[in-house]
Amino acid sequence: MTIPSYAKVAGAVVTLVAIVLAGMSIKAPRARADEDDTDARVRIGFQIAPVPLNLDGKDRDMVGLGSYLVNAVGDCNGCHSSGAPPLGIYNFVTGNNPYFHQPAKVDPTVYLNGGANFGTVGTPTGPNGYGGPFIITRNLTPDKNGRPEGGHTRAEFRQILRHGIDFDHIHPTCTAAQITEIEGGGAPVCIPTGPIVFAPGQSYNNIPDGDLLQIMPWPTFSQMSDRDIDAIYEYLSAIPCIDNSTSTPPAGAPNELRNDCGTAAAAVNGALNDSRIQQAPRARRLR
Repeated sequence: MTIPSYAKVAGAVVTLVAIVLAGMSIKAPRARADEDDTDARVRIGFQIAPVPLNLDGKDRDMVGLGSYLVNAVGDCNGCHSSGAPPLGIYNFVTGNNPYFHQPAKVDPTVYLNGGANFGTVGTPTGPNGYGGPFIITRNLTPDKNGRPEGGHTRAEFRQILRHGIDFDHIHPTCTAAQITEIEGGGAPVCIPTGPIVFAPGQSYNNIPDGDLLQIMPWPTFSQMSDRDIDAIYEYLSAIPCIDNSTSTPPAGAPNELRNDCGTAAAAVNGALNDSRIQQAPRARRLR
C-alpha cells in the first residue's frame, strides 16, 4: 500500500471513529437524563408515601415509582378513601387540611380504604326516579396474601386499568325484567339505561355498561405503560391492609369494602350495622 493510500485509509478510520463517538455523546446525556428522572421519581415516591411500606420481596424501585404515580400524579387516595373522621369528607387529618391553609397530612387510617360515594350513573326511571345503585369506590389495600384491590392478581389489575373490567360485577346493567320492576316502584341493584330528556326534542341515550367500571377514569389510565401499571400494583402490594368496617358498602355487596388482613378480628368483624343506609354522594370538588 502506498503512503497516500495508507493516509486515505487512516483518515477514513479516524472519521468513522469520530462519527461513532459523536453519536454516543449525543445519546448518552439523554439516557442519563432518563435514568435521573426515574431515580428522582422513585426518591420522591418514598418521601411522599403517607404510610409505612413493606418491601419484603418487592422491587424497591418499582414501589417508589408506584408511590409517585399514586400519590403525586394519580391522586388515587382523593377518590379511594372514606375520608378522615369525624367529617368523612377530606382524606387529610383534621387540622392538617391544605385546602384550609393548614400543613398537609394524609390520614393513614383511611388511606385507600375505599368508601367514597359518587352517586348514580343510570337513567332515572320509574315513579321514584331510580337511577341505579350508588357508585362506591373500592378498597385498594392489599389482603393477607399481599394482593391489592380485593385480592386481584397483577394480570387482572392490568385488565382493570387497561379495559375497565369490573371483576366484581356489583352494578350490572338492568335486564328487561328489572326495568319492569323499577317501573313498578322497585329498586333492584342494577343500572337502568335509556334516553334522558332535557326538554322536548332534546335528549340523549344514556347506556352505561355495567360490566365496566363507572366513574373510575380507566380510559385515561389505560394509556400508561405496562411498567407504570406494574409499579402501581407493586406499591399497592406494599401498603398496609385496611379492613374498612365503617363505610357503607355498595348496594348488594356488603363485603366489598371489607378486607381479610390475616387477623381474627378482620375475618369475623361482621356486617356493618348500617349497611342498608347509603352515604350522601361526595361532591366531585372534594375528590
